[in-house]
Amino acid sequence: MGKQKLAIYGLIALVTAAVIFTYPAACLVLGAAAYGYWRGGHRGAGLALTLAAAGGLLASAPFALAGAVKGTGGFHPAAWLAGGALADMADRAGRLGVIAGSLFGALAVSLGWGAKGMKHDEKHVHGLKVAENAAKGTRRWAGDKDLAHVAEFGPPKEGKFGGGTLVGRLDRRIVRLQPEKCRPPLPQHTCVVAGTGAGKSFSFAIPNAVAAAMEGESIVMTDPKGELACLLAPWLRERGYKVYIFNLAYPQWSSYWNPVMECRDDEEITAFATAIVLNAAKDSSGYFVMKEIQLLKALVYLLRADFPVEQAHLRSALSLLSWPVEALDERFARAFQEGRLSQTGYEEWRGAVSSNYENACSGLTAKLGVVRAEPVARLLSRQEIDLSAMGREKAVLFCVLPIASGHLKPVLSTFYYFFFRRLYGLAAEHGGKLPNPTRFILDEFANVGQIPGFVEVISTARSLGIKIQFILQGLKQLQDQYGGPESEAILSNCPVQLFLGGDDATTTRYFSQRLGEAAVYAETERRETTMPWNRLEIPKKSESVTRRALMEPEELSGMDPMAAVALVRWTLPAYLQKVGWTELPQANEIREKAAKSLAEVVPARADEPLPLPPVPEGGDGEPPTRGDRTRRRGPDSGGSGGSGADVEDVTDLLG
Repeated sequence: MGKQKLAIYGLIALVTAAVIFTYPAACLVLGAAAYGYWRGGHRGAGLALTLAAAGGLLASAPFALAGAVKGTGGFHPAAWLAGGALADMADRAGRLGVIAGSLFGALAVSLGWGAKGMKHDEKHVHGLKVAENAAKGTRRWAGDKDLAHVAEFGPPKEGKFGGGTLVGRLDRRIVRLQPEKCRPPLPQHTCVVAGTGAGKSFSFAIPNAVAAAMEGESIVMTDPKGELACLLAPWLRERGYKVYIFNLAYPQWSSYWNPVMECRDDEEITAFATAIVLNAAKDSSGYFVMKEIQLLKALVYLLRADFPVEQAHLRSALSLLSWPVEALDERFARAFQEGRLSQTGYEEWRGAVSSNYENACSGLTAKLGVVRAEPVARLLSRQEIDLSAMGREKAVLFCVLPIASGHLKPVLSTFYYFFFRRLYGLAAEHGGKLPNPTRFILDEFANVGQIPGFVEVISTARSLGIKIQFILQGLKQLQDQYGGPESEAILSNCPVQLFLGGDDATTTRYFSQRLGEAAVYAETERRETTMPWNRLEIPKKSESVTRRALMEPEELSGMDPMAAVALVRWTLPAYLQKVGWTELPQANEIREKAAKSLAEVVPARADEPLPLPPVPEGGDGEPPTRGDRTRRRGPDSGGSGGSGADVEDVTDLLG
């Protein structure tokens, strides 16, 4: 039996050598096709054959045309594959073209142009053909027909459904998700996860600001480093937008906002004080944290009721903490007895000073350290930004952050808390819907801090005309900020979840699980290797239907940097190509109008002294002169404001 096999193999070798000698170009073409099939399946083989044929035709065409005109030559493609000498110049060029095309085809396949695993569409998962077998899996990638009921195609444009949420490109067409087209309509809230260098601003924040402008929505953008304001503010102003800058990085180019004077009632004072303390605390639980919240509430009541407007700001609260406790106690008592301070405010003070005042004072002093920097303190000392203006008219606000902005969480969390609060109030005045819809595009969302009541806001904002789109570097950031249950509730209220790239383990596991599994046709090979000559045998191939994840966690980590994955409620997931804002038709106009620096967007402010209450030497000093405070006295309450339920309720709300 062994001799017979050797004889057969020897005969095959002789025939093969004869064929190669007779048809060298043909063998080269077939070899390139076989290599392409091995590396990339049918796509790889087809690519190699196509390039070989194209090379021959393109190389011979000029000579064949010249010969046809002169009547001296012909066109003989079959001769290109043989090994004999060719007299006609067109045929010689054709043979060289076939050889060059075959070699280039093999090179192209080796570079991955036709490799398996590179194709993701409605019929393929990693190049494997999708099978209809519910027992193995029902998921696959969405095609344009699958997204038609929830998306519009093409760049942002003016008109109905001209904006939406731009997530990428599918089959060379830009996809703008419009969940409100669904029946029933869905909110456009979006969670975007993008690691460092994934293009979150370039391919999401800026394109979606353009999409919002096409629909005439007001825009609130977190702007790391101030680059977005320089780029977009002049263009938006040209389109009729009012531009506001809240600049925590460079306060000299900013409008001012005073959270102390923003508070309108007891509930807002409680939420404000709680957010300031909890977002500055490493440990948000414990008795002393509650005492710090109570003390800050008392100081806010006093500042609003018994100090001039120019001194009623957060930096003054820090100054009051340095007062002798006797002097501060006398100030509270006098303001209450003379009817300027509400009973609630006085009760908060009595509860704060009753025990462990020194611990609460030192802890709160440390947590208010963010306002020790005079530029930030000045930024928070005056009321110039009308937060509800975003819902009344076309306006854009850029919240500019410094590169390292984690220490600003207390300020940012209260800023966005009041923002949502004012928009909700405006919607209530207009039949439950904002006169002008507003879109929040919140980059560096983890640095915003824990916004009081954010779960309730994102659950109910759609009906009011508010769209919230936030960007994280990893889902772990959301869990660290809000805790497990609340982070899950936030994600469940985001019908669009977009992964732009990153290698955070929590994120890749989450998206891999949510993408699900598909039923695909998979090939298996079997070859006997007992004897050495068995390796020369052609392996036996079989095809079966198997279960295959659309994306494993490690595949998401190593995903093409220009690719994105979108989870969209009530439809299949989409494998997309990113779209940079420079590819939009509005890009040229934006570039032409862009400012070179923030100084061109908003004029610089002169440095002004920050009014602070003077520190008394003792408790017998006369109270500082006060102005008109009738508008600042909070509503009177008969209940205790000390360690009462209002503080605990907000603390429970924040987790």
